[in-house]
Amino acid sequence: MIIRLLLAFLLPLLLCADPSDQPDQPDPNAPKLLYLSHEPLPDTLYVGQTLMITYNALIAEPDYEQLSATLGESDGVRRLSGDPVWRRVDDNRRRLTVYYQVTANRISFGSLDATLSLPNGAIDTARIEPIRAAAQRVGTNASFSGVVAENLTVVTHKLEQFNDTQNILAMELRGEMSNLEKFSLGNGVQDEGIDWVEHKLPVTRIFYYAMISPAQTEITFNYFKPSSGDFNRISFPFDMSNVSQRSSTHADINPKKRAFPWVNVLILLFVSVAAIAVFVKTRKPIFLVLVALVVVGIFWLVIRDDDAVIKGGVQVRLLPTATSTLFYVTDAPTNAIILKEKNNWVKVLLPDAKIGWVKADEIY
Repeated sequence: MIIRLLLAFLLPLLLCADPSDQPDQPDPNAPKLLYLSHEPLPDTLYVGQTLMITYNALIAEPDYEQLSATLGESDGVRRLSGDPVWRRVDDNRRRLTVYYQVTANRISFGSLDATLSLPNGAIDTARIEPIRAAAQRVGTNASFSGVVAENLTVVTHKLEQFNDTQNILAMELRGEMSNLEKFSLGNGVQDEGIDWVEHKLPVTRIFYYAMISPAQTEITFNYFKPSSGDFNRISFPFDMSNVSQRSSTHADINPKKRAFPWVNVLILLFVSVAAIAVFVKTRKPIFLVLVALVVVGIFWLVIRDDDAVIKGGVQVRLLPTATSTLFYVTDAPTNAIILKEKNNWVKVLLPDAKIGWVKADEIY
């Protein structure tokens, strides 16, 4: 009885529905205008590998209005690129590239559904079913950095003395088709981290740092290259000049060696002399006020004190980022010397000669 009542209520509405309100559907009798294909995957896939799947669209009618694409859900991979966008190859061909990173042994790349819309309102659709594959895990060795990449280079590196028992190594690395964010030196590293990761696919860059022993004078690590199925070795000695010249590379560590602000003082003196000259000529008191302000500014530059107090419970970090290594936490308000300011971070020298960064609002 209830079903009959529902049908009696809904049937008139369905009969009166405007067909124009319904979504456009392909005409089964219309000629086929859109064809999809994809380029083959590599013969062997590896967990951690970054790869690009290329889809091709062949369009029989180049005078179309829009070509859209929708990617289905994937399994065992992580999509790295954003919304799919077709790129023009020629009048009849379009290409779509999608970057993935393999995360498991069993893989299913999501389906691709494309819709071609014509100016007359007609549409055509095409679909590529999910692509299934299998991946194998990379063997490891003592020097494996955890990176799977087609190419990996150390753009630059710097080694400096952090304290009497630790050096800090900083490196910028560049990887092509890589999981560079997994980079780690592993053995012999006391502490390590990655401060930033930049993806501009197919290239990834990272800034990596590590605390190492002063006895370590070179670096050696391997990365795995999927196209060759083998490890590539990177090895080079450190540039030790920064370590042997700590006073020059850390000129701001010793507050007694803080550079006197000659340039700022000279600028203020020039402004003061100019203001006095204008006052003599015009006799307007405002220029005397300006001279007084300049004198106060010079006085502050000469005698200014870089001492500060860090609040209790503050995390002191190795570098000026929230994800940098935490190496000290103040248990009470702690005296410190300000060495440098960067964005919302302040570099401080602690009473035990340790140097780190705190947030600007965490000091008095």
